[in-house]
Amino acid sequence: MIKIIKIAAVLSLLFLVGACSTLTSGEEPELLVTTEYGNISKDDLFKEVANSERGKELIQKLVYMQILKGKYEVSEKEVNQRLGEIKEQVGDEEAYTMFLQKQGFNNEEELKDHIEQSLYFFKATTEGVEVSDKQIKDYYEQHKDQYTEVRTSHILVDDESTAKEIEKELKNGADFAELAKKQSTDQVSAEEGGDLGYLSGRSQEMDPTFLAAAMKLKKGEVSEPVKTVFGYHIIKVTEIKETPLSDVKDQIKQALMSRDAKPVQEILNNLNKEIEIEEAAFKDAFKDVEPK
Repeated sequence: MIKIIKIAAVLSLLFLVGACSTLTSGEEPELLVTTEYGNISKDDLFKEVANSERGKELIQKLVYMQILKGKYEVSEKEVNQRLGEIKEQVGDEEAYTMFLQKQGFNNEEELKDHIEQSLYFFKATTEGVEVSDKQIKDYYEQHKDQYTEVRTSHILVDDESTAKEIEKELKNGADFAELAKKQSTDQVSAEEGGDLGYLSGRSQEMDPTFLAAAMKLKKGEVSEPVKTVFGYHIIKVTEIKETPLSDVKDQIKQALMSRDAKPVQEILNNLNKEIEIEEAAFKDAFKDVEPK
């Protein structure tokens, strides 16, 4: 049975509800601001909100979230888990602060509010979607590089002939770190014996050709010369860390569910069927969304 959500009831979440009643009852509007040049009432503010796109967006958010919160449950644990994943992906505290600013969040609470809303819509769009353990395991095996980190060193030179000479020296027992210090044109990593730290299949800042070659190597293995836009690399993997399936099972399940999720506009249009609009000013805010 569909429960009808009346817009007038939802507006009680805002101080605008006072304006709704005075507009229909003929009572004197409650004043918010008084000046010698004129006054501003709740009626004035209500009309301003009702006629602005931002106001309609605010009402949409309040109504849709009220319905979704009645249908689904999102725990604080789920929100904090997703927050932790974002922090891990972003990096240190400075990078996290930059991330918040870039995404338009004034603070972490705004980000958490956004995460909570996203999780409600995720549950709405993926309701009824089932993912088996076999599907999760298959995905993990097919995308193993995303869950594997390799500690990588390299020697970068300008031409292929020099790279082949270095390759020959390494095969004859030369020390990789010493050659990197002497011959690599990457001065930053050269000082560390060519060490670049840990990389994974998710390392977007790394050249894809270099990354693909590094991810194929076993521990202690050295590559043939690899050409990129920067020159020719001799790559060595010194450590390998694999994230076990158990640690990423939930993430993979969500990714697979998202793949079969319903379009958001379909969810919104279904929610619109549960809304009875008593305020004519907000009728446009709840029109059916056309698929793009």
